[in-house]
Amino acid sequence: MPHEVDDYEEECDCVDVEEEVEGGRVDGGPDAEAKRKIKAILEGDMRAELKFLDKKWSEQGRPYHVETVNDDIPEQVDWQEQFALCVIQHMDRSNKYVQSVSLQVNSKHLKDILKDVIGDYPGISFRTKDISITKPYHVLYHYHKELEAAGEAMPVGSEAARHLNLLLDFIKEEFSETITECDNLNNQGLTSYPLLWTTFRPGCTVYALVFGQPRAFILEKSQYLCDPPGLQLSLRFVDFDGTDFGTRQTSRFVPAFAGTERIRELTAYPLEWHQDPAAAKKRLLERGREFEKLAGMHFCNYRGIALENGGCGVGRYNCDGRVVVDTKTFHRLNANSSWNITAFKVGENEAPSRRKIAAKDGVPVDLIPQNGALDPLTDEQCLLSNAMVRGFSFTEKKWFDFFVKDLSSPGWDRDCFEKLVLPPAQKDLVRALVATHVQQRLGFDDIVKGKGKGLIMVLHGSPGIGKTLTAEMVAEFCERPLYMVSSGDLGTDAETLDERLSKILDMASTWKAVLLIDEADVFLERRSLHDLHRNALVSIFLRVLEYYEGILFLTSNRVDTFDDAFKSRIHVPLKYNDLTVQSRKQIWKNFIAKMEGDNVAPMDEEDYGALSTAVVNGRQIKNIIRTAKSLAQFHGQKLDRAMLEQVVQIQEAFEQDLVEKNGTPDVDGRH
Repeated sequence: MPHEVDDYEEECDCVDVEEEVEGGRVDGGPDAEAKRKIKAILEGDMRAELKFLDKKWSEQGRPYHVETVNDDIPEQVDWQEQFALCVIQHMDRSNKYVQSVSLQVNSKHLKDILKDVIGDYPGISFRTKDISITKPYHVLYHYHKELEAAGEAMPVGSEAARHLNLLLDFIKEEFSETITECDNLNNQGLTSYPLLWTTFRPGCTVYALVFGQPRAFILEKSQYLCDPPGLQLSLRFVDFDGTDFGTRQTSRFVPAFAGTERIRELTAYPLEWHQDPAAAKKRLLERGREFEKLAGMHFCNYRGIALENGGCGVGRYNCDGRVVVDTKTFHRLNANSSWNITAFKVGENEAPSRRKIAAKDGVPVDLIPQNGALDPLTDEQCLLSNAMVRGFSFTEKKWFDFFVKDLSSPGWDRDCFEKLVLPPAQKDLVRALVATHVQQRLGFDDIVKGKGKGLIMVLHGSPGIGKTLTAEMVAEFCERPLYMVSSGDLGTDAETLDERLSKILDMASTWKAVLLIDEADVFLERRSLHDLHRNALVSIFLRVLEYYEGILFLTSNRVDTFDDAFKSRIHVPLKYNDLTVQSRKQIWKNFIAKMEGDNVAPMDEEDYGALSTAVVNGRQIKNIIRTAKSLAQFHGQKLDRAMLEQVVQIQEAFEQDLVEKNGTPDVDGRH
């Protein structure tokens, strides 16, 4: 390249181009061969070759290029063929500083032994052709006892035994103090912070309490941290993502401590150090089998603390009532809170295949028990399973993580319909429609596919006479949860209503829940030319309900204000008249019968007849009984007719006072 050569000439004023030689200047005088070579390069055409050059700088800071000259490498010895083990110091480019040190395993015997004894270790595989272990050689400490045991089984004096003894001598030299100190502390169930890494061997089962629940994990690796100081454990456990079983990653932190500490008092420790490992494994396995049964969709009762993961951390709620366990829908509707698993591979759980949840006999599998839909977990996988499942609480109307131990059978009451106080004709009609709809045998559809397949019933009448109770009894009869929402849950602006109502109907359809929209008057009122806001609400309500396929109850006290479009969409309008004396008598019997064995005095027909003369609705009867029960407990007596009548008189006095002041009784609430 002419320009670079000219620069070089400027720096070497007394030397012309003829004196340039390959790789720099020729020492000791001109070299005819070198001059001819450079002249040929300068005078020839561009060559189709790759040339390596060094860009250097003169003392005056001017750049120039010279041909790259490789260092002379001394004659090499095939160290790997001559030595069973090599400790290699890896130098930096300047050959002044050691960057790392590794142990190179060259012996075929040692490679086979390490493969059989260890196999895989974080960051190292003993199944490859070349095996290199980076200092500080923790893997050799963790398996030194197994390697010693392997040596005892070998023929004395064999080449394999000699090579293994060499490795064992290396381990003793590297870890002699560590082995002595650990044996001394471990014999007392103790460890120290500098030696904490020795307690956690990758692949061991780690035991820890998470939200107060015992858990088991597989340790992947451990790492000391400086801020805050402690040992970080990288762990894996078994979970269900709504479709398949697999493993998830998590971590636990063991804070630094001074002196020594009991191993089983650490925030996490190997399960083998548990006070009773066998009993702990049994409890974990039993809970794991319960976790396995909850894969898919299941309706349950829940009583305990439920966890809500939000932007401000984990919220805790005291939850008591019906819930649905459904991780798949949880993740679909709450994508920001979802997580992924590494699904088990074929044969990993000792089963021939992994079957995804799909349709079965025309019915979605996630609507039937999932025990047969997925391959069973092994005992080891159950041991490592999560202590929580994801689902929805119909009481709190929130998505939660539920503890498996607090879930129980839903306890459906299919005979509850007999307790419903309704005219026989109405009761028979409701039961027939619901039973037929649940069985989905009609196969009737609208002209437009997907429209008009729901069952919509409007319950209207005075408060406290059984509208909500009807929906509750239907849910029990269908063995489906009751999802109850009000206008406050749906919102009163068009955008919010559209979003929330669509989401609620989506969930109700997925679970085939019985949906009750209480006090729905605001969404059902007749449209007008002047109230565009109300028109938008009614239009959205009409459009969304058109494609709902489940059972829907709407309660209202003002059917005379209904929009005409709703009248054609209502399958069953049920009017609830004020309670008769006979109806009130039956309600008194139903509520008191539920309290049998709860310190209640026997009552006869005369007692019930006297109580039924009071003009009260169903909800008031329930409140009267609850108040009288508290009164009886306070006095240490049985609940009897006298105490009930005492509370009834107070209720009647209140009603009379309202009539005198307002002209009409204010009977609030629903039953």
